[in-house]
Amino acid sequence: MKKNMKHISMCIAAVGVIALASCGGSSETKTADAAATAAPAGPVIAIDASGWAATDLSTLSTMIPVSMNLPKDAKMEKNGNGGVDIRLNEAYTITVSNIAVGSVKEAMDSDKTLNVNNKTSYKDGKVITEEANGYVYQMQMNDEANGTKYEPEAHFFFYLEKDGAVYSISDNRPMDNGFLPGSTYAVDNATKLYESVKATAKLK
Repeated sequence: MKKNMKHISMCIAAVGVIALASCGGSSETKTADAAATAAPAGPVIAIDASGWAATDLSTLSTMIPVSMNLPKDAKMEKNGNGGVDIRLNEAYTITVSNIAVGSVKEAMDSDKTLNVNNKTSYKDGKVITEEANGYVYQMQMNDEANGTKYEPEAHFFFYLEKDGAVYSISDNRPMDNGFLPGSTYAVDNATKLYESVKATAKLK
């Protein structure tokens, strides 16, 4: 009788374990379920400059005597400031401008006040890579009063100087893609764009 009671108790315990597993589940299962229902990440944008070709931007604007490697299908146009906007893909526009500053250092310090050091609009601004003629940086838009939060995003600035004239080359969000999350703009992408510009951008 005792042997039967022990067998019954073991069966009840086993059923209880199965019930708990089916109702509560493991922490790993919960984590997997949460990941599956998380908000989707931004589109995967691959930056591969290996097939890009030298492009003369002065054919669009005489104010921009710059040549640099770009995708053959890039869409380019002269902007209202006499610079050139280059649409690389759905996420990236590169803008080349002739800027009214006395030196590359002055241009860089000025641009940093608008992004890395801009505490009014952004937080957690930091420089990822900095050289004499440019930098890669990351920042995050401040949270909105309504609770909206933003992801960090990375971009770059590069400068050319000749005969007292300074030209800036930077990447920006196209005007029609404000809906893309910050994760679209990965540090790796900003670094690849920066390295391509640094290696190929030349003044005529």
